[in-house]
Amino acid sequence: MSAVFQGKLAENLGFGHILEIGAQVEAEGSWFSISLATGRFQERDNIDIGLHMIVNTQHEKIMLKQQIDGNWLEVADKEYNTDEFHQPFKINLIMDEQKFHISINGNPLMFVEYKVAIEDLNTLKINGHLAQITQIDHRKYFPRPWPPVQLAERRVHFSHDIPIAFQPGHVMVIMVKLRGDTKGRFIMHFRNAMNLKRQEVHISMRFDKKKVIRNSKLPTRNKKDIPEKMVFGSEEKDGHFPFEDFSTPFKIAVAFTETHFRMAKDGTYLFDYALRTPDVLTNISGVKIFGIDGVTVRVSSIDHFHLDDASCEGFEKLSDKKFK
Repeated sequence: MSAVFQGKLAENLGFGHILEIGAQVEAEGSWFSISLATGRFQERDNIDIGLHMIVNTQHEKIMLKQQIDGNWLEVADKEYNTDEFHQPFKINLIMDEQKFHISINGNPLMFVEYKVAIEDLNTLKINGHLAQITQIDHRKYFPRPWPPVQLAERRVHFSHDIPIAFQPGHVMVIMVKLRGDTKGRFIMHFRNAMNLKRQEVHISMRFDKKKVIRNSKLPTRNKKDIPEKMVFGSEEKDGHFPFEDFSTPFKIAVAFTETHFRMAKDGTYLFDYALRTPDVLTNISGVKIFGIDGVTVRVSSIDHFHLDDASCEGFEKLSDKKFK
């Protein structure tokens, strides 16, 4: 079975990191798994798996394993009432200096000592019978919380915070599938970590208008130069609409330079958008993705790349479906 989700993390795991995963098991689903590894599955034969968590909803068990040099280590086999996984649930993996602390819906489950160096783990894979994955937030609690404000939002179909500030040369590649009303809209927010009401980049794929809208939602200022309510600025919508088939999965690359947000789809460059807040890049905390007007969004992978070229020239090739 192919992965429900697989992605390269924005930063290798380490002491002070948290992974918060939100999902829901299918109505007749019998299992799912979460794995943290030293490389992408199916690309390397010699990857180590620092944590492999299997939830068997049919037999009401949770099993934990680790794989080192091709050998599996059985860590735990625990009976567990798995009814809650058929509702939206959250699994937290908290990393201290020596072990993973695992909790489900805020309730501690167990801890697992590291057998693979935590700093070598850079890939997350989720597999099994899941109806949806709504959240893969990678955050820090030490040496200081990042992002500083961490909220759950019901309308968001996929949340992805990252534990580091964006820098020029950072590229995020996202695999997406849309369902629902072919006249609806697909939305991406890149918000300010210091004030989540600020949308530093707002992208709206409007299938009803066949336009890709770029904008920002920023505070107005009164006569005393004090920030007031948030308002959208002028829309940018030049360029072609890059969708011919609503239902076909697509791959988006978003690239950050010092002054611009750049986007490509399926190997084709789309646009540059000038950031409207000076020096804001390091305050952007991740992406929130959702659909409106009858659109449901499913994300099956997010991979992070850090290019040597701060202008991200050629970044569009990372969105080519042939690129692995």
